[in-house]
Amino acid sequence: MTNQPRVLVVDDEQNIRLTLNALLSRAGYAVTTAASGEEAVALFERETFDLMLVDLQMPGMKGMEVVAKVREAGHDAIIIVLTGHGSLDSAIEGIRFGIFDYLLKTSDPNQILARVAAGLEERAARRRQSDLLDTIGAAVQELTGGKVTVTVPPVTAQPAATPPSPAQAEPAGRTLTIGPLTLDTWHQTATLNGRSLNLTPTEFRLLLCLAEHAGQMLSYTQLVRCAQGYDTTDLEAGELIKPHIHHLRQKIEPEPSAPRYLLNVRGKGYILQI
Repeated sequence: MTNQPRVLVVDDEQNIRLTLNALLSRAGYAVTTAASGEEAVALFERETFDLMLVDLQMPGMKGMEVVAKVREAGHDAIIIVLTGHGSLDSAIEGIRFGIFDYLLKTSDPNQILARVAAGLEERAARRRQSDLLDTIGAAVQELTGGKVTVTVPPVTAQPAATPPSPAQAEPAGRTLTIGPLTLDTWHQTATLNGRSLNLTPTEFRLLLCLAEHAGQMLSYTQLVRCAQGYDTTDLEAGELIKPHIHHLRQKIEPEPSAPRYLLNVRGKGYILQI
């Protein structure tokens, strides 16, 4: 697999390192582990990482010291702190270093995967914003230099399980309307019966995948490929998708316990019926 997000797991407990390594590797990430804070800092000196999961309490260099060193060196990796118990002091300190989230070591694997995915989405959004600002800055420089041509990078569409139906989308390709549901793919916003839906990036992409194939069943693996961009087993795909479907139902269904839009094909996948 190419262009895998790079994740660094830092924990002095070998069983935690092995468990997270296996979990994240199966989910499609390129994982490196470090047994100490000192080792983690040394790794950052010669490599780059998209996200770091770091234990709060370790012998020698503590988790927050690792975070401080990483930030001082100018690295913009998303940071998730692992802790055995909640700590208000560490949470306040974490705000200063831009920590993305705190997770208990006893967290459910699906929750860990969900937060890692959310963190990487946040980093990608920041980079897109930075690229856009760079493009605008370059355009301004060209205009002030007497040029009038502005080049905008092409927009890359999200991967889909199968080609979307052209009849369902507007010619501009920015909105998709199916009955009372409208998805704005440019702004990644959605409305249902005129009501704005507060969706996470993953929830939006998942809903878009289903909307592009409304009335058709998409398997768990198709949904992971379409919404997350990688392949996995049916069992793992089901574990990844089900929590997002649960949250989607809370946001779009009049009665989430008796869904009328997001229908389950038991053991196989889901259908969007609008």
